[in-house]
Amino acid sequence: MSRPATSDVTDGSTRMLLAADGSTTLLLEALLDRSLTVSVTRQRPLPTHRAPERAVRALNLTPSCTVIERSSALVTDADEVMSRNTVVFVVPPRGWSADADDAVPLGHRLRAARTLQHRTLLSSGRANWPDEGQESPCAYKEYLIHCEDGRLLYVHERFNPRHIPPPRARAVPVAAPVGASA
Repeated sequence: MSRPATSDVTDGSTRMLLAADGSTTLLLEALLDRSLTVSVTRQRPLPTHRAPERAVRALNLTPSCTVIERSSALVTDADEVMSRNTVVFVVPPRGWSADADDAVPLGHRLRAARTLQHRTLLSSGRANWPDEGQESPCAYKEYLIHCEDGRLLYVHERFNPRHIPPPRARAVPVAAPVGASA
């Protein structure tokens, strides 16, 4: 796992969001004091060799696998994007249909279905946020969701820098690399 060095993240809300191993949506809603919904921008099956390399390694996938890559955004009721997310999985866990038209965020859906789960942080730090044709520094976090039915979901989230200040530096490796057992 890699996390930004504490001295590289001065904002307490950013530190909390990047270090937490629970529902990111619940934390964002608490920090922003507003409800969020999910807007799926793309959901498609991909052969493993076309999927994000970090997701393939973290999920320990074989070359013959087909995965689902889901690109989405958590948005406010005014359609302001708070996070941009990529979720990669082979089969959705019990409690989540992976329906691209479902506006309920993944974490809320799993929680409502009482799906037992835990998250393993893989890395966090600084990435780029696409903003009107330019890129701005933003905070990011990637993790695995381990569900009670044995299914895994890889999640990569980037946070809107207008609301979640980015770390000052790139991520610093701290513990287990991607693909290490949890």
